[in-house]
Amino acid sequence: MLDKRKVRLMTKLALYEQKEGREDMKISAYYKKDYISMKTVATILWTTVGYGCVILLVGLAAMNSLLENLTLTTMLVLAAVAVVAYVAALIVTILVTRKIAGGKHRDARMRMKRYNHGLIRLLKIYEKENKE
Repeated sequence: MLDKRKVRLMTKLALYEQKEGREDMKISAYYKKDYISMKTVATILWTTVGYGCVILLVGLAAMNSLLENLTLTTMLVLAAVAVVAYVAALIVTILVTRKIAGGKHRDARMRMKRYNHGLIRLLKIYEKENKE
């Protein structure tokens, strides 16, 4: 005879494994600090690449006026502005990434705990059936 609780629990666990479970298992395999650090390093790299592309495009778009009015002072001011803007963008993206990655890791760990609790409940149901 089929046990409705067991079937419901198994269905719920299987759905979790197919949808969120794969990603949650990958995320929860890392310590929280390691996961956040990995995402932060990736953010730093992609922010640097993106900022470099933006600077290149702005430089190409304004090439004519830059070459007409180029002096040492103008060059130093533009370089200082570019560096300050880069550092500001980097700080903002790092803070946002740390907040998002920390929340994502926390949520994945909570879902994995619920999943593991469901597996334990299923194991107890099987043990109870085997005793009878």
